[in-house]
Amino acid sequence: EVRIGNLLENLWQDLRYGCRTLARNPGFTAVTVISLALGIGGNSAMFSIVNGVLLQPLPYPAPDRLVRVTGYYPKGALQVLQQDSRTMDIAGYDPGNEFNLTGQGEAVRLVGSTVSANFFSILGAQAGIGRTFQPGEDVPGPDRLVILSHALWRKKFGGDPAVIGRMITIDGVGREVVGVMTASFGFPSFEEQLWIPLHMDSRDSEDFWGKGFMPAMARLRPGANISQAQNELRPLIARAITRFSYPMARTWNADAAVLPLQEDMVHDVRRKLLLLLCAVGFVLLIACANVASLLLSRSVARAKEIALRVSLGASRGRILRQLLTESVVLALVGGGLGLALTFLFLTVLKSSLPAETPRLSEAGVDWMSLGFVALLAILSGLISGLVPALSASRVNLAGSIKTGGQRSRGAAGVRLRSYLVAGEVALTVVLVVGAGLLIKSLWRLTQVNPGFQPERILTVRISPSQSFCKQRAACVALYDELLRQVRGISGISEVAAVNAVPLSTEVPAVVVDLEGHPRKAAETLAPTPWAGATTPDYFRMMRIPLLAGRSFSDADGMKAPGVVLVSASTARRYWPNENPVGKHIKTVWEQQWRTCGRSGRGRSAI
Repeated sequence: EVRIGNLLENLWQDLRYGCRTLARNPGFTAVTVISLALGIGGNSAMFSIVNGVLLQPLPYPAPDRLVRVTGYYPKGALQVLQQDSRTMDIAGYDPGNEFNLTGQGEAVRLVGSTVSANFFSILGAQAGIGRTFQPGEDVPGPDRLVILSHALWRKKFGGDPAVIGRMITIDGVGREVVGVMTASFGFPSFEEQLWIPLHMDSRDSEDFWGKGFMPAMARLRPGANISQAQNELRPLIARAITRFSYPMARTWNADAAVLPLQEDMVHDVRRKLLLLLCAVGFVLLIACANVASLLLSRSVARAKEIALRVSLGASRGRILRQLLTESVVLALVGGGLGLALTFLFLTVLKSSLPAETPRLSEAGVDWMSLGFVALLAILSGLISGLVPALSASRVNLAGSIKTGGQRSRGAAGVRLRSYLVAGEVALTVVLVVGAGLLIKSLWRLTQVNPGFQPERILTVRISPSQSFCKQRAACVALYDELLRQVRGISGISEVAAVNAVPLSTEVPAVVVDLEGHPRKAAETLAPTPWAGATTPDYFRMMRIPLLAGRSFSDADGMKAPGVVLVSASTARRYWPNENPVGKHIKTVWEQQWRTCGRSGRGRSAI
């Protein structure tokens, strides 16, 4: 007992005996291993998601210096922030845009971002081949560049390094490929296939100040901290407000803040992921309670064996160690099987979670996941084996050896099993109630009236290049011809075009002048309604009811006086207790007023 290696010898002996014992009871072993494997595998997969999305630092140099400037800014305001900030180097990026790539075989639609020239340098991201944008390459002329994602480079250009310097056509504009990013780069998301510079043209007041409101990110300058940047932000925004080409509310972006970039990226999903992690944790606890109940039942059958060990001189601690070793062995085997299940569960979770979940593609099984599985297996073995081991190690030597003594041992075991079953039921009720509430919430969402009737309606996205649609007559003629051809397809009864599909993530907002509501710099909210352009048949096809006035007609062409339809909520907000028909609206860039033709039901503002 005093030899240095005795503890290891005893442990090895316990392990061998435990493995032999479990091998002699394959049915019991299989049930317990599968129970623990399901719980451990589910927790390991969920931990891999949480680790990849919430815990791992961003894959950029000094990620703790990267921040998000909340709010959305037009190009003009972004330029003011970039030039006047003393604590941050600020970049703007407009993600999720769609581009048409032509001239490279079959035309394809790509998803990409327009970014300021310092976007990549602020992140500290380097191109895999070629280079990233350089200062000054986001102004007219030098901005005709493009950087490709690694996936697009491999898929469309065959991974040819000679693509650097080649001219390709994006939305009808020739752009030079200056770089290809590495396979590990994906910001704002791995859905981005290309990046082009922002077109920072201050001469185009409408585009520079009234369109393309975008998020901003920054890198703290040496010696600066988030608190200093936050204190500087509000004066910067106030300065930008004075530069707008039209009166802007002094409360614009009043709640803007400087947050760590990683925290801002995941704050919408943090609570959801932690809730899911707690849910699968409950599943593991249920599995542990189930295994503990099985071990407790098995300990009753082993009462004479344990009594014999005690009679030969085994201490209670020695008995406890042997029984806990067996339960840990069970859990480790379950952990090994759970690790195999982790890959399957992880695939299912990734496909089930929303595709826009930030950093979801980065989640995977790494050394932290392996360590988590090992720790979880050991803890599961100890948790599920401790109560049965304590119960079994309390031996009434004479009673256990006597015939029928097993029944006296069973009474205490029954009580403990009752407690364990009660615990299982309680945890299961929590999970079932939570799942029921989620299902009820989902059902209620399906019953919400969206304001239109989407049944039997199909959508097709068609986006001509912006350069083509600068010639408005040609763009209108293209859509007229498309609608004419679609009407001739068998099975189609109605067809219409709209620039933003309802309930999509697109929010085309415009700054407007409203009759009877002159704009003031101090107003609480600048009139910036959601706006959409439609063809005359759109409202009839969507079964959106007309409440007053008239709908669009074919006579409302480019040469006709401008008209506009407003939603009922817009009418109530700006013309309460008045008839909105005949009122006038125009964007701040237009010279001519548009006449309201009706008031209709719906969420869109115009």
